[in-house]
Amino acid sequence: MERESENQDLKDINIVSGKTRWTTLGQEVILFLLTITLSALAACYYQKPKTEVAGIAILAGIGFGSTWFAMEKSREDGIYLYDNEKHAGRFIIIYLFSLGGSILFPMLPASGWPYLSVFVGLMLFSNQMVGVLSGSTLLMISVLIQGGSSTSFFVYFISGFVGIVVFSYVNENFKIWLPLFISLLIQFICLSIQEVLYANEILSLKMFAIPAVNLLVCVILLLILLKFFSFAIIFRERDIYVDINDPECPLLVELKNCSKEEYYHAIHTAYLCDRIAKKINYDDALVKACGYYHRIGMIKGENTWENVEEILQENKFPAEVQRILKEYLDHEEQILSKETVLLLFCDTVISSIRYLFSKEPKIELDYQKIINAIFKKKLESGMIDYSGASFGELQEMKKILVEEKLYYDFLR
Repeated sequence: MERESENQDLKDINIVSGKTRWTTLGQEVILFLLTITLSALAACYYQKPKTEVAGIAILAGIGFGSTWFAMEKSREDGIYLYDNEKHAGRFIIIYLFSLGGSILFPMLPASGWPYLSVFVGLMLFSNQMVGVLSGSTLLMISVLIQGGSSTSFFVYFISGFVGIVVFSYVNENFKIWLPLFISLLIQFICLSIQEVLYANEILSLKMFAIPAVNLLVCVILLLILLKFFSFAIIFRERDIYVDINDPECPLLVELKNCSKEEYYHAIHTAYLCDRIAKKINYDDALVKACGYYHRIGMIKGENTWENVEEILQENKFPAEVQRILKEYLDHEEQILSKETVLLLFCDTVISSIRYLFSKEPKIELDYQKIINAIFKKKLESGMIDYSGASFGELQEMKKILVEEKLYYDFLR
């Protein structure tokens, strides 16, 4: 009966995932058709010849086809930024607004299109590859409809590409002002060069009026986009971490009821992870969560990755927590993240010291010797050779762990 129940659960999961997949596919088909149809209708509205209308529609279809392929590839490889894979609606909303803009921008002078915000917005709610392809497709539609030169395309493509690159580094700390300054500066320089080099006029301040207005519009649109981005992703993630990093979180209480030993082991590990992460500028909220939940599989009887994964997915844990714990607990995975390395050493130190105290509670331990031996063994094993942790960071981890001598007395 139990096996039949498990099989039924698997069937239900497959049905749900199948429905989700078909829903996503349907949305992508609709975007594909809308891109072709609206670009063709816009070309007709701007009184383009029939051959040009057909050409614009075909090129728009090819452009979005490439974007569609990139979206599918990103979903297959799991390389969407943040949790965008699970929230396709965000990208659809931004894309539809941008598509509408692409057929309205030709009414403006070529140097007045706010394409920097289009490229950045499309990237933030998908990933870099999808952002570049979809932004380039919409830019191409605007240039073809207006009948502009290739110069306009490359000016906006370069500034949009720079915007995508610099905003790719926006993380949970949400430091946006430097990327904002760099991207706006590059856009203004590109537009100004276009105005100066291709204008048959004497150089004057009037030439810079439209690029300056464009800059102002881009600032406003980017701030709106970033506000939406922070609300939908950054601060939403922070709220999740506030909840799961509470020692009285229901899952941790359940672990405590299951095994007080495992619960306190998780508490001690999380403390060390948090303390070290803050000193060496790792993601402390992420590492602390991994410290708390790396033993949560015990709730289901055994701390295997399969049990941990099931619990984390049921409780909708952040994808980053799942990724780190998969690296740590799944023996088939290679350790690639700095945060996994930190979890490894903190967990091993706590385990080793608690084991020695369990054998002889009043023993006086040489913590430095124990920690040095742990680091030597792990380094010689080669298990962290491909991680992002530098030699300096490893030395700092070791130093901080050795300095926690007074804390280890709580493990007796």
